[in-house]
Amino acid sequence: MTNMSRADNYRSDDDVTKKQLEEFDKLIDDGAILISDSDTSDLDNTEPTTSPSRPIPTSTPVAVESADPLPYPNGVVRLTKTVDSKESPDTITMAELVQRQKVQKVLVTTFVLDMQWLLAHFSGNTKIVVVAHYNPTVESPGVWQTDGGRVTVVRPAFGGLQRPIMHSKVMLLFYADYVRFVASSANLFDVDWTVLQNIVFIQDFPLHGGRQKVSRFGSDLRGALRDLCVPEQVIGQLDETDFSKAKAHIVTSVPSKLDEGRKHCAKYGVVRLHEVCQKMKESVDPLDLGSWFNATLYCYGSSMGKLTFSYLRDFYLCALGTSHSEYRRQKSLDTVPAVLAQNINVGFHTQDQGNQNRFGHIPRECIKFHSTYYFDEQYASSRLYKVEPAVDGVLVHAKVMLARYGEKGSKGWVYLGSHNFTPGAWGYANLGQRMKLRYLNNFEFGVVLPDVSFESWFGRDSVRWNGSGIPLPFKLKWEP
Repeated sequence: MTNMSRADNYRSDDDVTKKQLEEFDKLIDDGAILISDSDTSDLDNTEPTTSPSRPIPTSTPVAVESADPLPYPNGVVRLTKTVDSKESPDTITMAELVQRQKVQKVLVTTFVLDMQWLLAHFSGNTKIVVVAHYNPTVESPGVWQTDGGRVTVVRPAFGGLQRPIMHSKVMLLFYADYVRFVASSANLFDVDWTVLQNIVFIQDFPLHGGRQKVSRFGSDLRGALRDLCVPEQVIGQLDETDFSKAKAHIVTSVPSKLDEGRKHCAKYGVVRLHEVCQKMKESVDPLDLGSWFNATLYCYGSSMGKLTFSYLRDFYLCALGTSHSEYRRQKSLDTVPAVLAQNINVGFHTQDQGNQNRFGHIPRECIKFHSTYYFDEQYASSRLYKVEPAVDGVLVHAKVMLARYGEKGSKGWVYLGSHNFTPGAWGYANLGQRMKLRYLNNFEFGVVLPDVSFESWFGRDSVRWNGSGIPLPFKLKWEP
């Protein structure tokens, strides 16, 4: 496998894109982005056995307009539409998301960027701000303009880490009467929107004259954007946005070596997840509190990190919004790593699934698991499960976490966004009297959806939140 062949396949004329694609396989940050090693080294010579391999198709942006001035007022979840799939209300294309003819201004953040592909989705007079990953060993943080001032490119400060990653994937799309908020797992290039399965959260917030009442969602969003060094004139445009209908909780990560003065949110990574889950725990029906402390987590990401039983134990306690001492009181059990880790199921694709996906080797290279992690004697390999994608032959690049409790696991919450299930993305936490984050490598962005219901209708699983279904990129039954 060569980096040059990958860049040639993507056919990008943008120098920044090529540089990022060439660096993609070099990035190791304690599990945030992993290298395909000897297990997959013959990938370029591997053909799918279930369907013929073919070149990655280039999607043609088609504007799809909506008659409703506020199409998604309550928030919805969609999956990216693969290029050969049938129309479905559960899927969305990049063109449908942005509404080319209506959008006026855009803020996007991404790890992998194909600028030519991105600009093709907007008219020539749309102002665009792009926060993108870069290589800090040869490039500097800063802000500059291109394309005659139409496009502003931002490189956020990393804080001195050796291999940091700007991995956040958030969009703000400004229309005449509302702002569209988008949190997703999809990078801004064709592959993530046409042949890989990604997940997207969308909510439209109305614009009103005058400064709006400050909300937790709005303040968290502003803080996250300031962490990414987004210009203040962009952030200031949110002052007239009404976030009162937001029910999702924003969860972000920033490199832990970033100067404290450059951090604008109170908590990050797994410590922020603990805070969100602690709030949810406080509202749990007392009759369900026992099952809350016995919840099962289903975690999937497209890159696999160094997962030990101790790390899984601590992550599980954070996902319950609890501590060692409270868990012992509730369960009358000690917090033994190997025991608590049994409540976490970590999903991933198998080698056969990767090799047999119907779009060939390019999407396969986006699913990362370093074999040295798996064969490490400390690795919690017994917690790995095979996931079945919702669409046969399509690899899942989404980053999703499900927590289920209550009778038959009927209640819970869902996380979706850019965080892979890795220490580099979520960080390590000290679970003492004062929660402390020990390490974070990446910029990440996602949302937690509370009060989710899990149901089964005629043998089919259904996940619902805030009055609408949550389409999942995989089936809920996982195999060890």
